[in-house]
Amino acid sequence: MKKILPIILLAAFVLRAGAQDPHFSQFYMTPFYLNPALTGAFNGNYRVTALFRGQWGEVLRNESVPMYRTYTASADFRTNKGFMKGDAFGIGAAFMGDQAGESKYGFNSGGLSIAYHKSLNQRNTNYLVAAFSSSIYQQTIDYSRLQFGSQWDGQGYNALLPTNEFLVDNKFLYWDINAGLLWYTKFDSRKYRDRTSLYLGFSAYHLNRPAISFLGDKQVKLNMKFVGHGGVSFPIARRFDMQPKFIVMSQGKSIETIFATDFRILFEERYPEGNHMRFGAMFRMVGGDANAPWRDKRLNPESVIVDAGVVWNGIELGVAYDVNVSQLMSGSRSRGGFEVGLAYVGSWKKRGPSTIYCPRF
Repeated sequence: MKKILPIILLAAFVLRAGAQDPHFSQFYMTPFYLNPALTGAFNGNYRVTALFRGQWGEVLRNESVPMYRTYTASADFRTNKGFMKGDAFGIGAAFMGDQAGESKYGFNSGGLSIAYHKSLNQRNTNYLVAAFSSSIYQQTIDYSRLQFGSQWDGQGYNALLPTNEFLVDNKFLYWDINAGLLWYTKFDSRKYRDRTSLYLGFSAYHLNRPAISFLGDKQVKLNMKFVGHGGVSFPIARRFDMQPKFIVMSQGKSIETIFATDFRILFEERYPEGNHMRFGAMFRMVGGDANAPWRDKRLNPESVIVDAGVVWNGIELGVAYDVNVSQLMSGSRSRGGFEVGLAYVGSWKKRGPSTIYCPRF
């Protein structure tokens, strides 16, 4: 058993290296972990966001293994000036925590980001953003919650018995570097007060490929993650907007694609970026392992996501629920994960935001 445990741990972390980072259904409420170029991309001077995701809670409710939990919080600011007129800087900070399973295997991370919003026209309705970010991670595991064969006393598990295992360090640190690009523009539409916009973004995470082995193996590295995302917003009635969007993520052998559409109902037609409510649906597909059986090489349906939210006086409350539609349906009973997010966008009292346009994601 002493030799088996390190092998199991090493195999687990190799798999972790090829797996995806934690993902969110309300991905635009986690701007730091979607694209560093989203730093400062909002209509205001500062933004604070928080999001919680719980996975498989219903499925595991009668088990000793707790559900998978991921939580994140961030704050970012946008200046009113850049190197040239119409430009702006975005500066942000974020925290994320993730725990999975009985051993609470996961990590805590904190990072900083900086973005530069470059105006491409005189009306400041067309922008290109370049950004960088960096995070420090603390990878953790709780061995005290694990049970070993040597702790069997003949009748049952006895926590007082020794594990007789050589347990490696239960935590270590590493850091990464990330980069992103974003282009967004607003189209003239006198009839509906410029409510038509378009954006496209690309980001790359873990560019330095940090080592993530508890055993100190420098060959076990975290794969880079590449993200492409975009969307469009346009009016279909006086107070009714449609917002199709997509996201594609690739990390190691894993690929994830989401296609989504939100509908936005404006409370006041005169203020298209003001108070409103939204509701929509998403479709997530996963796959991409070239060594898997033929059926699993392609993108397979994973979940249908329903989401809704409301924005009132700068405060946004959003909720989402994943309905599992994969081959795990018989075990999951179509139950997946739920999310709840909260965000606030504000302006300085003495000097509000400049006329820099930012899209509604």
